[in-house]
Amino acid sequence: MRVAVAGAGVAGSFLASRLSDLGYVVDLYDLPVQTACRAAPCAWMATRDFPAVLEAEGLDSEKYVIEHFDAFLLQGQRVEADLMTIRKPALVADLRGGIEVRKETPDLSAYDRVIDATGTARAYLPAIAGDDFCRCVQFRVQGGSRASALPLVQYVHGGYAWAFPLGGGEWHVGCLSHLVDPSGLIGKTGFLDGEARCGCKSRLRVTSPYKALPFVSENIWGVGEAIGCAYPLVGDGIVPALLSARLLLDHFDDPEGYTQAVLDTFPGMQGERTLLERMKAGRRPSPAWVDEIDTSRLGVRVTPTEVARILFALLAR
Repeated sequence: MRVAVAGAGVAGSFLASRLSDLGYVVDLYDLPVQTACRAAPCAWMATRDFPAVLEAEGLDSEKYVIEHFDAFLLQGQRVEADLMTIRKPALVADLRGGIEVRKETPDLSAYDRVIDATGTARAYLPAIAGDDFCRCVQFRVQGGSRASALPLVQYVHGGYAWAFPLGGGEWHVGCLSHLVDPSGLIGKTGFLDGEARCGCKSRLRVTSPYKALPFVSENIWGVGEAIGCAYPLVGDGIVPALLSARLLLDHFDDPEGYTQAVLDTFPGMQGERTLLERMKAGRRPSPAWVDEIDTSRLGVRVTPTEVARILFALLAR
């Protein structure tokens, strides 16, 4: 079987390498990336499941971890958590192994199977009715006057901003908003203090898998963010990308089984999507919504009152 994998990010690189190991004839495609880190979009924070997911695939997660954190500062207040900064470009390179990336558009007629790992582009699967995105800006910043060695998070209009330490005085700084262009928000946080060495803009699909069907259309199979596998409120997608790729391998000849497995694996995304839809419709958040959010993947331990306050701030109008 000849397989084309379109998209050489986390999910696409992993699948191209694993399918090649299984004896398939695989070609990996991606468009040229203009960012300095060669990662599009840039991302440097991973959640607590990252080590287990990598180790299940025979990879040493500590090779990619810059630093572990047991807390972050939210509006200056310490919140216990289980997070880590990682070297995403190194991870993607190792997931890919020796597979060459072809910088061209694949001729779909030449392949028995096409895997759409193109993220927000969803270049080959049918368009999603009511597809939804939030906008994001990200920077790598050297130096500055930040006093804390912990990750920093602030509320902004319709979302949140962050500054994550990368070691050596370097920080990954970013901002996403579900309501407005975050470019006008990030400067108000003070997180850009220092020398901005690179920056980029991107979109995050916040539709969730439950709103991103179909995952399979004829011989095209989607994976990762192309099928909505990113958490709608926070936007974390590295672990979901790897999990969805493993599910695709496990159900390689069973499209119905693959679709159901993805939906069964990410129930928390459905809850976050429902919550986001309510707030975008102007409904006032209430403490009763707290039970619909699963923060266990972040290791976050906050009171219902604090979660309700966060919800109010995230989409305050």
